[in-house]
Amino acid sequence: MAQLSLSECKWRMIRRVLKKKRFRFEDARNGTRHDQDQFDWLVEAGFIVAVGDDTYELTEKGKGAADLGFYEFTPQIPLPAATKAKRGAKAKSKAKTKSR
Repeated sequence: MAQLSLSECKWRMIRRVLKKKRFRFEDARNGTRHDQDQFDWLVEAGFIVAVGDDTYELTEKGKGAADLGFYEFTPQIPLPAATKAKRGAKAKSKAKTKSR
């Protein structure tokens, strides 16, 4: 598990709505052209949850990240089947070379 930093714009979005129970996208905006993309990322990452039509709430994860701008991240990188097969073949060929 790692701690990653939110970008300053995403952190400011969360800070703007920290004291509100429910809010709209317009309440969180910074006034930059990337606001919609960053807001969508916050929703996908679980910092903000949609409650109704254009109404959102901050999650516990979002409230925790609002303090210092850091959040917990666990990378999940699955190995493709082809990579696993290549690793197995390399190990077998090394074993054959050593036995000679």
